[in-house]
Amino acid sequence: MLKKKMLRNIRANFSQFFSIFILVVVAMWCFTGFQSDVIGGRRAMTEFAKESDFADGWIYGSGFTEEQAKDVKNISKINDVQLRCEVLGKADEEYNTAEIWCYFENDNIVTKPYTVTGADFDPDDTEGVWLFEAFADTWGLRVGDDLTVHVMGLDIEKEIKGLIESPEHIFSCASSDTDTDFHNIGFAYLSQKVLPEEMRINNEILFTCEGKALSYESKIDAALGGEYSFIADRKSIDGWNRLVDELNQHDSFSYIFSFVFVAIALLVITTTMKRMVARQRTQIGTLNALGMKNRKIMCHYLGYSFILSVLGCIAGTVLGIYTFGRIMIDMFSDFYRLPNWAGGFNYKSVIVAVIIVMFCTGAAFFSCRQILKIHPSEALRPATSKTAKPCVFEKLPFWDKLGFTSRYSLRDISRSKMRAVMGIFGTCVGMMLMTLGLGAFDTLSYVRGWYFDDIQNYSNQVLLSDICTAEEAEALASEYDGELVGMGLISIAASDHPVSDDIISCKLSITEGKGLFCVSDTELNVKPLKKGTVALTMKQAAKLGLKKGDSVYWKTADGDKWIKSEIGLISRHPSVTGITILREDYESEGFEFHPQMLVTKKDCSGAESRSSVSAVHSMDDLKAAFDKTMEVMDLLVYFMVFFSALLIIIVLYNSGNLSFNEREKEFATLKVMGFGSPRVRRLISVQNLWLSLIGAACGVPFGKRILQAMMDSNGDAIDWPCSIKPLTYLLSGAFVMGISVLVGFMFSKRIKKIDMVGVLKGME
Repeated sequence: MLKKKMLRNIRANFSQFFSIFILVVVAMWCFTGFQSDVIGGRRAMTEFAKESDFADGWIYGSGFTEEQAKDVKNISKINDVQLRCEVLGKADEEYNTAEIWCYFENDNIVTKPYTVTGADFDPDDTEGVWLFEAFADTWGLRVGDDLTVHVMGLDIEKEIKGLIESPEHIFSCASSDTDTDFHNIGFAYLSQKVLPEEMRINNEILFTCEGKALSYESKIDAALGGEYSFIADRKSIDGWNRLVDELNQHDSFSYIFSFVFVAIALLVITTTMKRMVARQRTQIGTLNALGMKNRKIMCHYLGYSFILSVLGCIAGTVLGIYTFGRIMIDMFSDFYRLPNWAGGFNYKSVIVAVIIVMFCTGAAFFSCRQILKIHPSEALRPATSKTAKPCVFEKLPFWDKLGFTSRYSLRDISRSKMRAVMGIFGTCVGMMLMTLGLGAFDTLSYVRGWYFDDIQNYSNQVLLSDICTAEEAEALASEYDGELVGMGLISIAASDHPVSDDIISCKLSITEGKGLFCVSDTELNVKPLKKGTVALTMKQAAKLGLKKGDSVYWKTADGDKWIKSEIGLISRHPSVTGITILREDYESEGFEFHPQMLVTKKDCSGAESRSSVSAVHSMDDLKAAFDKTMEVMDLLVYFMVFFSALLIIIVLYNSGNLSFNEREKEFATLKVMGFGSPRVRRLISVQNLWLSLIGAACGVPFGKRILQAMMDSNGDAIDWPCSIKPLTYLLSGAFVMGISVLVGFMFSKRIKKIDMVGVLKGME
């Protein structure tokens, strides 16, 4: 009997129950979708690190010997140790003179390259080169082809013996790019025996250990006698840590979005069940009078939420793993080169599903328990009508000047507070999501303009080859009236005797201060760099607790001393973090300036034919590459717009539907009094518009804050300031209002079909 009653009730209240089902589906869909790529990604990273024996620590220096490596190996709980030489080289011009990180090794013990196709890396093979698979695939290179790498003044031409991946290069980005473009970045493993004897210098010691790598610094310092630059752990390897930050961001999203939709589902359940139980008061009293226990009746009403939430969790889990999760993995696999990255599922999804079911069932329980406390004899009688009381809005000074529709809607909102809260909260979240999604486009355009029009105040970028001499670089700069720029890897700290945890690995940018390669302050205004000072990027300054006027200490990757510099400017850059210094200040510290590129406003056509030039990129080329890598933003926008529309439709329709059912007698009375169907429909539409307007206004300030939080969650390597245009807020608000109006028209047919005689007879 109760099963049939449940089916009849679900059919009679299909829209509300279907809304609950959809909200639970979406909540689990978001959670399992994000978690699918997070779980699968972390699992694949763990397996990748294990299979390649990925290093736990990196010791950098100017030249290590076999004896020093053995001394490190003898430290207790340090397991495997390997020497290697890491040098940045370049490919031939036919491959866009791409940056190629070259690893020269005599062993293959720590951070072994993962073979995608071809032979495994052989450190004794002097005839072969093992190349980054993504770079090879982009340029159409295959095993057996020849590749020439220009490095340390040498032209090394070898046969490609294998295509590989490395955990150090899960993420790769060329110094001239703002994001991944595999046309311009790659890496290669070679035997150290291909180098002349005098050039076989090891600038790194890699090691694996038990526990944290940085905890061994004092022992390593003693073993090496202080003859090293610094020690880094996996957190300092951007190619690895960038994906760690990405997955942490997705992990946070899974909980945030799930919470939002579950919160809306709870509001819908509370209002739906409360109304249904109140309408079935006499039925409940009859069941009690027939001897049915309250416990059984309660289980019956809890069954609605329980069954719907369970079915929703199952459907959402399947959709999350096999649709959204798969899309996320396929999309991010274009940027992150992680072997065997597949969707994952673990106990967290089960726990979240159980929590959702418990909350949904609990919401139904609290909605039903009051009516079930009533004695059966009392329940058999119709509920006593509530005494009409003046609503709070009637105290407004302009109340008498309001029209009938406005006063009627305000009284209804005052009497049905939960329904009003549901409408406001739902449209608030919908406005927030819509603003966030469309604001991503504004932010992209804003950053694009800041980066290419303000910071990069030039028209062409000339990349210099490794064989370019200082004299040739100066001649090019004079010929094209340009500015020479140098880049390098450094470590920075807030003191000259830092511990490893207080050291940050970043980049050093060296400029000539001619106003072509610019620096912007925290307000994104271009500022000249004062002589004798450096500019330190904002996120790194905050991490070190430094401000303008303080001193920052830095040293190069092969340096052996910390250099003290005054911070003259806290700067911001979308993708390059670290220190910017003037060339004359850099040279005054005893360094020799080796520029990597020349930037100019003049036409550089024909410059690429010179031996001192490896490539020429116009500003249009750089913008096109940036736009291509930012196509991932499209998915974010579509995702936000879809869920925003879905959420607003569900919330406003349910709010209107509940309002219609609760006021059906009132509407019938109004129609008897001469109110036409359009005017009655307007009562629902006006109320929805008011709730939508309030919710949209409440959602306005949250969109930008959450978008900025999303950008900041990408880690310290990315600094994107959010910008949302006033037009975007207007469009988002218009979208919310438009849906509100459309939802009002959904009730047109139902209002026309109100059985005035039947309803009014039921009032007698």
